[in-house]
Amino acid sequence: MLKDTRHLFLVGRGSSLAAVGTGALIVKEADHFHAEGMSSAAFRHGPFEMLSDETFVFVFAGEPKTRELNQRLFEDIREERGRAELISEEAGFPPCNLPSAPRSIHPVLEILPMQMVTLALAAQVGREPGRFELASKVTTKE
Repeated sequence: MLKDTRHLFLVGRGSSLAAVGTGALIVKEADHFHAEGMSSAAFRHGPFEMLSDETFVFVFAGEPKTRELNQRLFEDIREERGRAELISEEAGFPPCNLPSAPRSIHPVLEILPMQMVTLALAAQVGREPGRFELASKVTTKE
């Protein structure tokens, strides 16, 4: 799924912004692979132009009140032959399928697919995921 990806975007709205930001950070930490987390609206008005075989977008379905907007973005990416997966309780791709749970813990569950992504990206390049070379898992100095 992520083969030949050079540009990785994680996009969402509302409480999903925590997961897209954290997800991008852990991909960079664990895999030394550039990823960018941003709002769905910002993606649509900028990096949408970057859609190509080298770009992959994870769209976080998110909260019910904005889910339709995120679903539409996902469909628009696919319509332009972009590479994308939707992270939701009804995801078509099993690793992006979230378990049914109370809305209060949904932002925590959304990070799980991104943790699996770090394993897949590391395997593609023969890295040990999460192995720090220049820093440590705990910041000891500013």
